[in-house]
Amino acid sequence: MTIRAFIVGLLAVLGFSLLDAHSVIVHGYGWIAGDAFPVGAVFIIVLLTVGGNLVLKMVRRSWALRQSELMLVWCMLIVAVAFMAAGTGRMLTSMISRGTYMSRRPDIAWDEDGSLTHAPEALLVSKDINSEVVRQFYEGAPEGGVVPWGMWLRPLAHWGGFLLVLYLGMLFALSILRRQWVEVERLMYPLARVPLEFTEGSDGPGLLPSLFLRGSFVVGLSVAAGFRLARALPVLLAGAPRWQLHVPLREVFTDTPLQAADFDNFPVLWIVIGLAYLVPADVSLSVWFFFLFSRVQLLVAHWLALPEAGGTWSPLMRWQQFGAYVAFVVGMLWMARRHLGGVLRAAFGRPGAPDDSDEPVRFRVAFWGLIACVAACLAWYMYHGMRPLTAVVVLALIFCSHLVYARVVAQGGLPIVPNLWVMHRAAEGLLGPAAFSAPGALIATVHSGMLVTWSNVVLAPMAANALKISEVFKRRRRLFVPALLAALVVSLVAGSWLVVDRAYGMGASNFSAFHTPNYEYNEAHRIMQGRSAGAQAFSVRPIVLGIGLTGVVMFLRARFYWWPVHPIGLLTCSSWHIHRLWFPFFLGWLAKVGIMKLAGGRMLRKGRDFFIGFIIAEAFLDGASAVVRSLSGGAVPGF
Repeated sequence: MTIRAFIVGLLAVLGFSLLDAHSVIVHGYGWIAGDAFPVGAVFIIVLLTVGGNLVLKMVRRSWALRQSELMLVWCMLIVAVAFMAAGTGRMLTSMISRGTYMSRRPDIAWDEDGSLTHAPEALLVSKDINSEVVRQFYEGAPEGGVVPWGMWLRPLAHWGGFLLVLYLGMLFALSILRRQWVEVERLMYPLARVPLEFTEGSDGPGLLPSLFLRGSFVVGLSVAAGFRLARALPVLLAGAPRWQLHVPLREVFTDTPLQAADFDNFPVLWIVIGLAYLVPADVSLSVWFFFLFSRVQLLVAHWLALPEAGGTWSPLMRWQQFGAYVAFVVGMLWMARRHLGGVLRAAFGRPGAPDDSDEPVRFRVAFWGLIACVAACLAWYMYHGMRPLTAVVVLALIFCSHLVYARVVAQGGLPIVPNLWVMHRAAEGLLGPAAFSAPGALIATVHSGMLVTWSNVVLAPMAANALKISEVFKRRRRLFVPALLAALVVSLVAGSWLVVDRAYGMGASNFSAFHTPNYEYNEAHRIMQGRSAGAQAFSVRPIVLGIGLTGVVMFLRARFYWWPVHPIGLLTCSSWHIHRLWFPFFLGWLAKVGIMKLAGGRMLRKGRDFFIGFIIAEAFLDGASAVVRSLSGGAVPGF
């Protein structure tokens, strides 16, 4: 880690955050940070590795950025995504202002006896439904108007401060688990392996990284570029949208006995095929196998007319996933019990503590830092009116969700797998609706949407990948987490500033991808009125089913080496995004198994290089398309 790498990283995060907010939230030109493998970060790291280093080496070879420096920039970029449009960026400003604006409507009762009335003053821009500050945010300020930052700084500081403390706690928790996942269980971290292998040898004798010396990697780059050109021909020749292969399963199964399986149409995601190839075959098998298994479950539930029946969003799928999360977290912590015991010995200075001199965060610091962050989050909840037991359960559910998300990304390589289960309804089911105070109901529903259900990206998977990459830092490793925190602060401040500033210029109602938190405020109002959640309420039978299925698969996998599937598939089979991921994972699994069976280990390695090249080229061109479209103000169509 060097000062110049840190400065380059901060500048990259600043530009990345501003461009993301401008491109996605304000104008909708294209996503540059839509998942746990952000194409905008790939675009920047390729420019630095190939373009920037090439120029530096031609001037003076010793000036070239080393792999550790490039990886610091990469890690700062990916953790910053947690505060961008795919994470909380499109939700933060809307959550603290939309309730007041919507209460102007005569059919909304939030301002009378509901969520707006009982909301803590510090968490909203204004509770006055006639507030000009809020109206101008959504409708635009008159020409020459000044952004009323004084009204915005307090709620942004309250919400942003909580998020930073929560995410620092996540960093400490994942720092504790890093050695268990990396060295004991030897997870693959496919999303981290791609930039690590691509930048290896960046400061070597050649002008390009060492991966460019492998023919299979260059072939992968070339195939992806040529394939992309073929798909972009409609854009180049006729100005039409680029060609994208779609699989119309919904139309195929409509009005057939399989309609109740609720298959959806989906595009083929070419990057995901490569990522699936990089993970172990049993993991990629489990992703598509358990998705199809979940479709069979939906069919059986429909034929038996079970009350939990329905489609992907049914109580059967929603609460089965929650049960799978609970079972997996318990199993994951049980598997790490010896390591966690060593961490406790290190935290309390007892004999037999493991050597943590090579860890990015010493176990003692990570343990007590996690305790302090958890205490601070609970204090924040209770200060704003949430009851103590409710605060504990809500925070535990958030940590459960994020740790499972991190594990799925680190082990399974899935770039996007947000929850289907709803956090505040899980808390209702565990504690009962009476456990929520009025302010606590609003805070819980907002955090449910912001941190669990609607965010495509949260910090935990990014932090897990970053902590894996930290192995390349030989010096100043203790500064790694502070560097990540600096990136988070820059991203939060820059993105919030641009969104608020542009809203008063053009009106947030005209934004392309701005979250509308009507659901969260409606849910808070429902809890305050003591009304049931209806058909989507806490369902015990699917939860027991999820716990049982996941527990059995984890037990069989631990006892029998030949057991062919992994429990990760049960964690991911219930979400909207898995409809777009299962088929690419099937193709990646098929390619890997076919090469292993027919060609052997040498071709398997060449296939790995090929798919890394394919992933890099596809992601770079995706990022370039969004960046060029954004910088041209939409004049250049996406290619």
